[in-house]
Amino acid sequence: MASIVKHGKGKMPLRSIDFSYPANRRHRLRLGVVSSDTAKECCRQVEKLIEARSTGQPLALSTGEWLNQISDSIYESLVRFGLCRPRARVNMAPSVEEWITKYIDQRRGDLKVGSIERLEQSANRIKKHFGKTSRIDEVTPDSAADWRAAMLANGLSEATTRLHCRNAKSIFAEAERRELIRKNPFGRLKSSSIAAQRKRNVTAEEATNILKACPSLDWQVLFGLARFGGLRIPSESHILTWENVDWERKLLRVYAPKTDSTRVVPIVPRLLEILKKARELAAGESETIVQMSTNNLHRNFEKLLKAAKIEVWDDLFQTLRRSCETDFAKHHPQGAVSRWIGHSMRVSEQHYLMDDESVLDAATRLDYRGEKADSGEKKRAAESAAEGSRIVSQVEETRGNGGLVIGRKKRPKNEKTPGHQGFCGVAGGGIEPPTPGFSVLCSTN
Repeated sequence: MASIVKHGKGKMPLRSIDFSYPANRRHRLRLGVVSSDTAKECCRQVEKLIEARSTGQPLALSTGEWLNQISDSIYESLVRFGLCRPRARVNMAPSVEEWITKYIDQRRGDLKVGSIERLEQSANRIKKHFGKTSRIDEVTPDSAADWRAAMLANGLSEATTRLHCRNAKSIFAEAERRELIRKNPFGRLKSSSIAAQRKRNVTAEEATNILKACPSLDWQVLFGLARFGGLRIPSESHILTWENVDWERKLLRVYAPKTDSTRVVPIVPRLLEILKKARELAAGESETIVQMSTNNLHRNFEKLLKAAKIEVWDDLFQTLRRSCETDFAKHHPQGAVSRWIGHSMRVSEQHYLMDDESVLDAATRLDYRGEKADSGEKKRAAESAAEGSRIVSQVEETRGNGGLVIGRKKRPKNEKTPGHQGFCGVAGGGIEPPTPGFSVLCSTN
């Protein structure tokens, strides 16, 4: 055990630490003029050093940090006493660039190319703000919050900023797990994904005008696959082949590089018309359906929208996917629709589905009294009301028996259920079936 020795009087006297290492050798570590708290912390860390050296265990992270912070004179004394190695050989936290490069290289085997690219984009922002040579243990929660605020101040959207914060959390969480840092400085930053601003729906009339303004059949095919098929542009559209088209069943087999999965998409009449036209002109010359380059797709589509006299919207091709899913959801079960689009129902609800004007108008025309509804709505309302009345009457009929057993015929109020002395209509055997080997009917008797 180490002990603190005070030399002199007063609040700040000279202090030193006496300890034995090995057991038969006594040493004195002179601290100089330090506070009582500092001396206690030094004594505690010296004891940890003695324990680690005696047992052969690795140093605790906190002890390593303490060694990095103490003065050269005290450190050299510890080296002389045999408690640690020379400072040049003490393990230090890696630099920001070293750690991020190592982390991304080790994730290349289990992450998709797109995920690696987004990680590298976030890494570049981290290195630019904090400096490539800064150690990762020098990044503090305060400086991490400043980094987030700087991205917003530079014009990044909240959604993109949160994406970079999520990546930073992952990078430094691994450093924390490996005990390279004590705490993740990005751990408290807001980083959860936020719902998309689903204000833009490309209507059927707008889709017709855009198709008319398309400069080529290739553009019509590309637009049709996004707006009427919900495909991702260009990752899914440009690898689609004619073999993926089931003309007889009017289905499209779509491979999604993003999720490394294949899904089946129904071919609606408008898309079928476009694909048939493209197939006739292709005449077996090419396997892929879309022949255009992926270069400048967004810029050229913006020109196309201006030619159609339609205001350019944000998230050009994703908005087409949202509009497609919204149309599908009006007529088909959402579970099936989400599978056609290629994501979960939760993602559909949070980022894709929209309430367009036609849905709102239809809701305002509903009259649950049946006075102003059209014939179909009247019929559905009447059926619903009849079913509700039937259930209510069954409930009322069974209340007299002391239990709500829907669907049973009404018994006289004082009549007992056969085979039981109670009121709930359960036979003498009880709820459970007879237990084999017992004479009684109910296992609870």
